[in-house]
Amino acid sequence: MIARNLLALQDGIKKAEEAWKDLSKIGLTLETEEMKGMMDRTASHTRPQLAGERSGVSVEVRIHSDMVHYGWTVVSGKRPDSSETKLGVICSPGGVLGYLRSLIGQDIEIGDEAFDAGYLITGKPDSFAKEILVPTVREHIVACGAKLAAYKIDGDTVSVTLHGVETDPEILGRAVDLCALGASFKS
Repeated sequence: MIARNLLALQDGIKKAEEAWKDLSKIGLTLETEEMKGMMDRTASHTRPQLAGERSGVSVEVRIHSDMVHYGWTVVSGKRPDSSETKLGVICSPGGVLGYLRSLIGQDIEIGDEAFDAGYLITGKPDSFAKEILVPTVREHIVACGAKLAAYKIDGDTVSVTLHGVETDPEILGRAVDLCALGASFKS
């Protein structure tokens, strides 16, 4: 499993370096980041990253991995408001696991039946989730599809986490827009 993950990570990094060049048209600049330490070693020892501004918000896109070389892509940004608001949106599995997760996760329902059934929503205060998950934001979340691992707002930090190294410019562009929407929201 570790070898398969490492190969997938290395392949994803190579593809990302090429695919991410297309994102310069939405205001992001491609850079490389030198990786240090045993956990982050790959064949090239560098990883692409994107940085720039989208809709007036500074955003970064980075590739992360763990000790078994499972990779994921994180888009992050900062909100001007550093209040105690929190929001978490993750895909909700169906069946018994989904039911248990909704009980443990204290699922917030926002009134959109399809969205409420497909995602586990947590937040503080509950009203914050309803305020920020407007139709445009929900559309971006849904457009990320199964690649979406999490959409989080924690005080002044917004992050969109995607499974794997994302090389599809359309999905990555949606994730960047989703991050910018969350960062520009004033509670």
